[in-house]
Amino acid sequence: MRSTHSQTALTAWLVTAASAAAATLFPWRWSLDRSLVEQGEWWRLITGHFVHLSWQHYLYDLTALGVTLALCTAIGLRSATIAKTALLSAGTVSATLLLSHPVDIYGGVSGITAGLLSLGTLGIINKGAWFSGATLSVCLLLKILLELHGIAVSAIAPVWQAHAAGAATGIMIAASSLKQPTKPVSSGYGSTTGSIDSISTR
Repeated sequence: MRSTHSQTALTAWLVTAASAAAATLFPWRWSLDRSLVEQGEWWRLITGHFVHLSWQHYLYDLTALGVTLALCTAIGLRSATIAKTALLSAGTVSATLLLSHPVDIYGGVSGITAGLLSLGTLGIINKGAWFSGATLSVCLLLKILLELHGIAVSAIAPVWQAHAAGAATGIMIAASSLKQPTKPVSSGYGSTTGSIDSISTR
């Protein structure tokens, strides 16, 4: 079953890489431009996530996305969970940039990657790998804080709001996926049992 989800994740990455490469050839036509969205070009809310403003930016983003997808599948997250997180992260990032950040032009899949990474990181912690999960969490938080002060890991000017919005989406999805404890079931000896909270991999 896990190999099936891994193949699906690989296919999704290849499709994203190809779409992003095509969109990057004409960045100004497909990027998330607030003024053009307000004029009715709503599709930029979607295509903006595929546009990259340089090929260095493209390679950096797609590498980060590939590693993050590998992490998510390695800890057992299902394709449906990954897809839901990616879509909701994309929507949250677009809404955040339009409502709270005066962005003239935005492109990149990094906001979506931040959402998937926060989901995967909490999944690692939930499985008991506290050190690894905490290390990844600190790295993600540090990256966003550096971007808040204008320091970019890639050569593109950072938009920290996009990464913060994506990360927050992943955290909320992870929190909502926690299994609720079942009601105590009485045994013949008067003991009770319950389930342990864990992030669902369904």
